[in-house]
Amino acid sequence: MITSVILAIDTYSQHNDRHIAQSAGQVYRFAVEMEEGHLVLSYDKTEREYLVGQVTSDYEWEPGDHPPGYPHVRRVDWKDSVSRDAFTTATKNTLGSTLTVFSLDDRLDEIEAVLAGNIPDESDEEEEESVPFVDEVANQADELISDMLANMDPFVFEGLVAAVLRAMGYHATKTRDRQDRGIDVIAHPNALGFEEPYIKVQVKRQQSTVGSPEMRAFTGTLGNGERGLFVSTGGYTKNARDAARTAEQRVTLIDRDAFIDLLIQHYDELEAEYQATVPLKRIYIPSQDPPLTE
Repeated sequence: MITSVILAIDTYSQHNDRHIAQSAGQVYRFAVEMEEGHLVLSYDKTEREYLVGQVTSDYEWEPGDHPPGYPHVRRVDWKDSVSRDAFTTATKNTLGSTLTVFSLDDRLDEIEAVLAGNIPDESDEEEEESVPFVDEVANQADELISDMLANMDPFVFEGLVAAVLRAMGYHATKTRDRQDRGIDVIAHPNALGFEEPYIKVQVKRQQSTVGSPEMRAFTGTLGNGERGLFVSTGGYTKNARDAARTAEQRVTLIDRDAFIDLLIQHYDELEAEYQATVPLKRIYIPSQDPPLTE
Protein backbone atom coordinates (compact mmCIF):
# COMPACT_ATOMS: atom_id res chain seq x y z
CA MET A 1 0.00 0.00 0.00
CA ILE A 2 2.90 2.41 0.65
CA THR A 3 4.06 1.94 -2.94
CA SER A 4 0.56 2.75 -4.18
CA VAL A 5 0.38 5.94 -2.14
CA ILE A 6 3.75 7.13 -3.48
CA LEU A 7 2.61 6.37 -7.03
CA ALA A 8 -0.63 8.28 -6.50
CA ILE A 9 1.22 11.34 -5.15
CA ASP A 10 3.53 11.32 -8.17
CA THR A 11 0.65 10.83 -10.62
CA TYR A 12 -1.46 13.67 -9.23
CA SER A 13 1.37 16.03 -8.27
CA GLN A 14 0.01 18.66 -10.71
CA HIS A 15 -3.05 19.15 -8.48
CA ASN A 16 -2.99 21.56 -5.57
CA ASP A 17 -2.93 20.42 -1.94
CA ARG A 18 -6.64 21.09 -1.49
CA HIS A 19 -7.58 18.84 -4.43
CA ILE A 20 -5.26 16.04 -3.30
CA ALA A 21 -6.61 16.18 0.28
CA GLN A 22 -10.21 16.06 -0.96
CA SER A 23 -9.48 13.06 -3.20
CA ALA A 24 -7.70 11.25 -0.38
CA GLY A 25 -10.72 11.86 1.82
CA GLN A 26 -12.94 10.16 -0.77
CA VAL A 27 -10.83 7.02 -0.67
CA TYR A 28 -10.66 7.11 3.15
CA ARG A 29 -14.46 7.26 3.46
CA PHE A 30 -14.83 4.43 0.96
CA ALA A 31 -12.20 2.20 2.56
CA VAL A 32 -12.56 2.99 6.28
CA GLU A 33 -15.81 4.76 7.16
CA MET A 34 -18.11 2.72 4.96
CA GLU A 35 -19.15 -0.55 6.61
CA GLU A 36 -20.90 -3.76 5.71
CA GLY A 37 -24.67 -3.24 5.97
CA HIS A 38 -24.58 0.46 5.09
CA LEU A 39 -27.11 1.79 2.58
CA VAL A 40 -25.65 2.99 -0.73
CA LEU A 41 -27.18 5.19 -3.46
CA SER A 42 -25.70 5.46 -6.95
CA TYR A 43 -27.15 7.79 -9.57
CA ASP A 44 -28.07 6.69 -13.11
CA LYS A 45 -28.16 9.96 -15.07
CA THR A 46 -29.75 8.39 -18.15
CA GLU A 47 -32.77 7.06 -16.26
CA ARG A 48 -32.75 9.88 -13.67
CA GLU A 49 -33.03 7.39 -10.86
CA TYR A 50 -30.97 6.23 -7.89
CA LEU A 51 -29.94 2.62 -7.56
CA VAL A 52 -30.24 1.54 -3.93
CA GLY A 53 -28.12 -1.21 -2.43
CA GLN A 54 -26.51 -2.53 0.72
CA VAL A 55 -22.78 -2.99 1.28
CA THR A 56 -22.02 -6.71 1.63
CA SER A 57 -18.23 -6.79 2.02
CA ASP A 58 -15.25 -5.19 3.65
CA TYR A 59 -12.96 -2.96 1.61
CA GLU A 60 -10.96 -4.84 -1.04
CA TRP A 61 -7.94 -3.83 -3.11
CA GLU A 62 -8.31 -5.54 -6.49
CA PRO A 63 -6.18 -3.77 -9.11
CA GLY A 64 -6.27 -6.70 -11.55
CA ASP A 65 -9.92 -7.79 -11.55
CA HIS A 66 -11.62 -4.51 -12.51
CA PRO A 67 -11.32 -1.76 -15.14
CA PRO A 68 -8.04 0.20 -14.91
CA GLY A 69 -8.25 3.02 -12.42
CA TYR A 70 -10.86 1.31 -10.21
CA PRO A 71 -8.90 -0.92 -7.79
CA HIS A 72 -10.91 0.05 -4.68
CA VAL A 73 -13.80 -2.39 -4.28
CA ARG A 74 -16.90 -2.73 -2.11
CA ARG A 75 -19.39 -5.49 -2.88
CA VAL A 76 -22.97 -4.21 -3.02
CA ASP A 77 -26.29 -6.03 -3.22
CA TRP A 78 -28.45 -3.75 -5.38
CA LYS A 79 -32.02 -4.08 -4.19
CA ASP A 80 -34.14 -1.27 -5.61
CA SER A 81 -34.28 1.96 -7.61
CA VAL A 82 -36.08 5.24 -6.99
CA SER A 83 -36.77 8.24 -9.24
CA ARG A 84 -34.93 11.45 -8.44
CA ASP A 85 -38.30 13.23 -8.63
CA ALA A 86 -39.51 11.30 -5.56
CA PHE A 87 -37.34 13.40 -3.24
CA THR A 88 -37.82 16.91 -1.91
CA THR A 89 -35.81 19.78 -3.36
CA ALA A 90 -33.54 19.90 -0.31
CA THR A 91 -32.65 16.22 -0.63
CA LYS A 92 -32.10 16.51 -4.39
CA ASN A 93 -29.68 19.34 -3.70
CA THR A 94 -27.81 17.22 -1.16
CA LEU A 95 -27.71 14.26 -3.56
CA GLY A 96 -26.23 16.57 -6.19
CA SER A 97 -22.99 16.99 -4.26
CA THR A 98 -19.84 17.25 -6.36
CA LEU A 99 -18.21 14.60 -4.15
CA THR A 100 -18.26 10.96 -5.23
CA VAL A 101 -18.50 9.49 -1.72
CA PHE A 102 -20.35 11.48 0.94
CA SER A 103 -22.68 10.89 3.88
CA LEU A 104 -26.47 11.18 3.60
CA ASP A 105 -27.17 10.64 7.32
CA ASP A 106 -29.03 13.96 7.59
CA ARG A 107 -31.40 12.81 4.82
CA LEU A 108 -31.71 9.18 5.91
CA ASP A 109 -35.26 9.50 7.30
CA GLU A 110 -36.59 10.85 4.00
CA ILE A 111 -34.69 8.28 1.92
CA GLU A 112 -36.06 5.42 4.00
CA ALA A 113 -39.56 6.90 3.76
CA VAL A 114 -39.34 7.09 -0.03
CA LEU A 115 -38.06 3.52 -0.22
CA ALA A 116 -41.08 2.48 1.88
CA GLY A 117 -43.39 4.07 -0.69
CA ASN A 118 -44.19 7.27 1.19
CA ILE A 119 -44.21 10.62 -0.59
CA PRO A 120 -42.34 13.33 1.36
CA ASP A 121 -44.11 16.64 1.95
CA GLU A 122 -42.16 19.51 0.41
CA SER A 123 -43.87 21.95 2.78
CA ASP A 124 -42.18 20.28 5.74
CA GLU A 125 -38.79 21.48 4.52
CA GLU A 126 -37.33 24.67 5.88
CA GLU A 127 -37.31 27.58 3.45
CA GLU A 128 -33.99 27.73 1.61
CA GLU A 129 -32.15 30.45 -0.28
CA SER A 130 -33.17 30.94 -3.90
CA VAL A 131 -29.82 29.51 -5.00
CA PRO A 132 -28.93 26.54 -2.78
CA PHE A 133 -25.34 25.50 -2.22
CA VAL A 134 -23.90 28.52 -4.02
CA ASP A 135 -20.38 27.21 -3.61
CA GLU A 136 -21.29 24.11 -5.64
CA VAL A 137 -24.00 25.48 -7.92
CA ALA A 138 -21.82 25.42 -11.02
CA ASN A 139 -21.39 21.66 -10.66
CA GLN A 140 -25.02 21.02 -9.70
CA ALA A 141 -26.54 23.22 -12.41
CA ASP A 142 -26.88 20.48 -15.02
CA GLU A 143 -28.94 18.31 -12.65
CA LEU A 144 -31.14 21.22 -11.60
CA ILE A 145 -31.75 22.07 -15.27
CA SER A 146 -32.36 18.40 -15.98
CA ASP A 147 -35.10 18.41 -13.33
CA MET A 148 -36.80 21.26 -15.21
CA LEU A 149 -36.55 19.45 -18.55
CA ALA A 150 -37.87 16.21 -17.05
CA ASN A 151 -41.05 17.95 -15.92
CA MET A 152 -41.49 20.04 -19.08
CA ASP A 153 -44.35 19.40 -21.48
CA PRO A 154 -42.96 17.53 -24.53
CA PHE A 155 -44.42 20.10 -26.93
CA VAL A 156 -42.84 22.94 -24.96
CA PHE A 157 -39.54 21.08 -25.10
CA GLU A 158 -39.81 20.87 -28.89
CA GLY A 159 -40.26 24.63 -28.95
CA LEU A 160 -37.23 25.04 -26.67
CA VAL A 161 -35.09 22.95 -29.04
CA ALA A 162 -36.17 25.16 -31.95
CA ALA A 163 -35.42 28.26 -29.86
CA VAL A 164 -31.90 27.04 -29.05
CA LEU A 165 -31.26 26.46 -32.76
CA ARG A 166 -32.42 30.02 -33.47
CA ALA A 167 -30.11 31.28 -30.73
CA MET A 168 -27.30 29.45 -32.55
CA GLY A 169 -28.09 31.37 -35.76
CA TYR A 170 -30.38 28.93 -37.58
CA HIS A 171 -33.86 29.71 -38.87
CA ALA A 172 -35.84 27.01 -37.05
CA THR A 173 -39.57 26.37 -36.70
CA LYS A 174 -41.74 23.63 -35.24
CA THR A 175 -43.63 21.51 -37.75
CA ARG A 176 -47.42 21.59 -37.78
CA ASP A 177 -48.15 18.87 -40.33
CA ARG A 178 -49.47 15.71 -38.70
CA GLN A 179 -47.97 13.76 -41.60
CA ASP A 180 -44.44 14.92 -40.82
CA ARG A 181 -43.22 11.34 -40.17
CA GLY A 182 -41.93 12.23 -36.72
CA ILE A 183 -40.07 15.40 -37.70
CA ASP A 184 -40.64 17.96 -34.96
CA VAL A 185 -38.50 20.90 -36.10
CA ILE A 186 -37.06 22.04 -39.42
CA ALA A 187 -34.12 24.43 -39.71
CA HIS A 188 -32.22 26.28 -42.44
CA PRO A 189 -28.99 28.30 -42.50
CA ASN A 190 -30.84 31.25 -44.09
CA ALA A 191 -34.31 32.75 -43.79
CA LEU A 192 -35.55 31.68 -47.25
CA GLY A 193 -34.35 28.09 -46.93
CA PHE A 194 -32.39 28.13 -50.19
CA GLU A 195 -29.06 27.18 -48.66
CA GLU A 196 -28.14 23.63 -47.71
CA PRO A 197 -28.34 21.82 -45.48
CA TYR A 198 -32.04 21.46 -44.87
CA ILE A 199 -32.09 20.15 -41.30
CA LYS A 200 -34.76 17.82 -39.95
CA VAL A 201 -34.98 17.49 -36.18
CA GLN A 202 -36.66 14.81 -34.11
CA VAL A 203 -37.13 15.55 -30.40
CA LYS A 204 -37.70 13.02 -27.62
CA ARG A 205 -38.20 14.24 -24.06
CA GLN A 206 -38.21 10.87 -22.33
CA GLN A 207 -36.32 8.76 -19.81
CA SER A 208 -35.97 5.67 -22.00
CA THR A 209 -33.20 5.40 -24.57
CA VAL A 210 -33.85 5.68 -28.29
CA GLY A 211 -33.35 2.34 -30.05
CA SER A 212 -32.23 1.41 -33.55
CA PRO A 213 -35.79 1.04 -35.02
CA GLU A 214 -36.57 4.67 -34.14
CA MET A 215 -33.22 5.79 -35.50
CA ARG A 216 -33.64 3.91 -38.79
CA ALA A 217 -37.13 5.36 -39.20
CA PHE A 218 -35.68 8.83 -38.70
CA THR A 219 -32.76 8.40 -41.09
CA GLY A 220 -35.23 7.08 -43.66
CA THR A 221 -36.83 10.54 -43.83
CA LEU A 222 -33.58 12.21 -44.96
CA GLY A 223 -33.24 13.03 -48.65
CA ASN A 224 -30.44 14.54 -50.72
CA GLY A 225 -29.09 17.74 -49.23
CA GLU A 226 -30.79 17.05 -45.91
CA ARG A 227 -29.21 16.52 -42.52
CA GLY A 228 -30.67 15.00 -39.39
CA LEU A 229 -30.51 16.16 -35.77
CA PHE A 230 -31.88 13.83 -33.09
CA VAL A 231 -32.38 15.24 -29.59
CA SER A 232 -33.15 12.68 -26.87
CA THR A 233 -33.01 13.40 -23.14
CA GLY A 234 -32.95 9.64 -22.52
CA GLY A 235 -29.87 9.01 -24.64
CA TYR A 236 -29.35 6.29 -27.22
CA THR A 237 -28.64 2.58 -27.32
CA LYS A 238 -25.41 1.40 -28.93
CA ASN A 239 -27.40 0.03 -31.88
CA ALA A 240 -29.09 3.40 -32.35
CA ARG A 241 -25.71 5.15 -32.42
CA ASP A 242 -24.46 2.58 -34.93
CA ALA A 243 -27.52 3.19 -37.11
CA ALA A 244 -26.85 6.94 -37.03
CA ARG A 245 -23.21 6.44 -38.03
CA THR A 246 -24.13 4.28 -41.02
CA ALA A 247 -26.49 6.95 -42.37
CA GLU A 248 -23.72 8.51 -44.50
CA GLN A 249 -22.67 10.65 -41.51
CA ARG A 250 -25.75 12.84 -41.95
CA VAL A 251 -27.13 12.52 -38.43
CA THR A 252 -26.00 14.36 -35.31
CA LEU A 253 -27.09 12.95 -31.93
CA ILE A 254 -27.64 15.19 -28.91
CA ASP A 255 -28.34 13.68 -25.50
CA ARG A 256 -29.51 15.44 -22.36
CA ASP A 257 -26.09 16.62 -21.21
CA ALA A 258 -25.13 17.90 -24.68
CA PHE A 259 -28.42 19.78 -24.97
CA ILE A 260 -27.94 21.39 -21.55
CA ASP A 261 -24.45 22.49 -22.63
CA LEU A 262 -25.91 24.13 -25.76
CA LEU A 263 -28.71 25.72 -23.74
CA ILE A 264 -26.27 27.29 -21.29
CA GLN A 265 -23.85 28.34 -24.02
CA HIS A 266 -26.55 30.20 -26.00
CA TYR A 267 -28.85 31.16 -23.13
CA ASP A 268 -28.25 34.91 -23.45
CA GLU A 269 -29.41 34.83 -27.10
CA LEU A 270 -32.49 32.75 -26.26
CA GLU A 271 -35.88 34.45 -26.69
CA ALA A 272 -37.37 35.68 -23.41
CA GLU A 273 -40.37 33.37 -23.85
CA TYR A 274 -38.10 30.33 -23.71
CA GLN A 275 -35.78 31.72 -21.06
CA ALA A 276 -38.90 31.75 -18.90
CA THR A 277 -39.37 28.00 -19.40
CA VAL A 278 -35.88 27.37 -17.98
CA PRO A 279 -35.18 30.34 -15.70
CA LEU A 280 -31.47 30.55 -14.94
CA LYS A 281 -29.51 32.99 -12.82
CA ARG A 282 -25.93 33.89 -13.59
CA ILE A 283 -23.62 33.24 -10.63
CA TYR A 284 -19.99 34.30 -10.49
CA ILE A 285 -17.61 32.07 -8.57
CA PRO A 286 -13.79 32.01 -8.37
CA SER A 287 -12.28 30.30 -11.40
CA GLN A 288 -9.65 28.62 -9.22
CA ASP A 289 -8.94 27.87 -5.60
CA PRO A 290 -7.55 30.80 -3.60
CA PRO A 291 -3.77 30.73 -3.28
CA LEU A 292 -2.51 28.66 -0.39
CA THR A 293 -0.83 30.60 2.40
CA GLU A 294 2.61 29.54 3.40
